[in-house]
Amino acid sequence: MLNWKLPRLRRGALAVWRRNVLVWRKLMGPAILMNFGEPTLYMLGLGFGLGSFIGEMSQLPYLAFLASGIIASSSMTTASFEGMYSVFTRMVPQRTYEALLATPLEVDDIFAGEMLWCATKSAISGAAILIVATLLGVVDSWHAIMVIPVAFLIALFCRPGDGDEYRGE
Repeated sequence: MLNWKLPRLRRGALAVWRRNVLVWRKLMGPAILMNFGEPTLYMLGLGFGLGSFIGEMSQLPYLAFLASGIIASSSMTTASFEGMYSVFTRMVPQRTYEALLATPLEVDDIFAGEMLWCATKSAISGAAILIVATLLGVVDSWHAIMVIPVAFLIALFCRPGDGDEYRGE
């Protein structure tokens, strides 16, 4: 049986996180546009369009019901995509991790830094959708700002494959 444990959160993890932020900064414009464009399209098309036929779900207007689901699913999708495709790209074609391991960083630093980066991207995505929902009049309380740390935590606990590959299945 394998002995799995969480990575240690050290200063090196923040260096890996910062490196990812600096790389993402170059692509920030299109990424932010997609973070706002996609939920706007979904909420207008499904929320107002389909919502006019549905009415209410669980004593909520359909648009509010939809917005909460879009925030949760987008947070999980963003974290999963970043944790699979972006990490694969850094690992195989770019060989970024080989370069990082040539520095004083340890594997735990890289893993923890990548987890933090996935969670950060998820929080950004959740915040963008929350802003769109607020502009569409769905949000009526400042307590909704708690969505951002929840999106961050969703990403930390949402791992692709959910451990199936470690059980020998």
